[in-house]
Formats: sequence, structure tokens, C-alpha cells
Amino acid sequence: MAARTNKRDPRAARTLRRISFVREVKQSFLIICEGVNTEPDYFNAFRLTSANIKAVGQGLNTVGLVQKALRMKEEERKKGREYDQCWVVFDKDDFPDRDFNRAIGMAEAGGMRVAYSNQAFEYWFLLHYNLVQGPMHRNQYETKLSGLLGFSYNKEAGTGGRVFRELGGKQAQAITNAKAVLRRMEGIPPAQAESSTMVHLLVEELNKYI
Repeated sequence: MAARTNKRDPRAARTLRRISFVREVKQSFLIICEGVNTEPDYFNAFRLTSANIKAVGQGLNTVGLVQKALRMKEEERKKGREYDQCWVVFDKDDFPDRDFNRAIGMAEAGGMRVAYSNQAFEYWFLLHYNLVQGPMHRNQYETKLSGLLGFSYNKEAGTGGRVFRELGGKQAQAITNAKAVLRRMEGIPPAQAESSTMVHLLVEELNKYI
């Protein structure tokens, strides 16, 4: 009986190499946040299989944050690190309407996408539980979240990641609620659209690569 040969089809080998290369190519996210703990911890908690995240906090706000974000984006480019998606995450807080709206325009003009919240990032967390509508001062957020989460909410390092894990099963509802709020705010300038958030847009993008 003749020995069986094990010759590989060269075309099949090339196809496998191409498939392997495609799998290795990952989407990359640069996420520059106002807060130094909560927001970076939250976004870095996403476990993505086909994307890389670099989420960093700066402790700056509105226009100052966007100016820093644009500089960081350019510095990364000069180092040979070009990101597929660059986002800036910041809050309205009590900053002037002019500065808030200007910051959004600056970021978009510089090729960055914006995930703002009016008044603050924690509004996104509240939407995981209820369709919260109308003005609410950010000083109320921590008390409300502590009651809903079952532990004391704060802005210390690690809390953002813990909240991400706690709210994972409610994320789809939060996205639905955020979109519903924005539909009712249509035509209202961002600085006057209290309460609202665009964080769900970034979350939806990240979820594409889980």
C-alpha cells in the first residue's frame, strides 16, 4: 500500500494567513476623560476581544480638557500611535453654557467624538435604573446611586469598575433610556439639555468589539 502524502494546498495556506492577519487587526480607542478615577475606571473595565482601549483622566474641564485632548492625540500620532476612534468625556457641571458648547464644537472640529453629560457622568449610571428626566443637580447623584447600588457610591479609584460590573445586566436599558431622553431634547443646545448624556454612544461603539 502506497504511503499517503500530506501536501498542503498553497492556496489554502495563503487564505489561512490572510484570515490570521485579519483577526490580529484590532480597533483602537483613545478616551480622554475629565474625571481622574470614575470615567477611566469604567471604560477600562470593558473586556473587548477585538479592540484596545486607552482611557485616561486629566482633571480638567470643558475647553481646557478638549485642548489637552487634542494635544494628546497629536502627541500619540507623532509617536506612531494612531487611534481609530478618539473620544473626549466631560460634564456640564456648573460651567458656563458658552464654554460647554464651545468645547463640544472644538472637539468635533478636531476629529474627536464627544460623550458629554449634563450635569455629570453619574447621570448615565442612573439611567440603568430609571428613565430620569428633567433637571437634577449632580449633588443628588451620589445619594441616589448609593441607594440603588446597595453600596456607598464615591469617586475613589476602583468605584467606576465596580459600578460597571454591577450594572452590566442593565446596560441595554440605560442605552434605551438615554436615547429616549435625547429625542425629547431634540433642538435644545447641549448646555441647556438637562438632564441628558451622550455616553451611550461611546458604550455602543465599545460593545461592537466585545
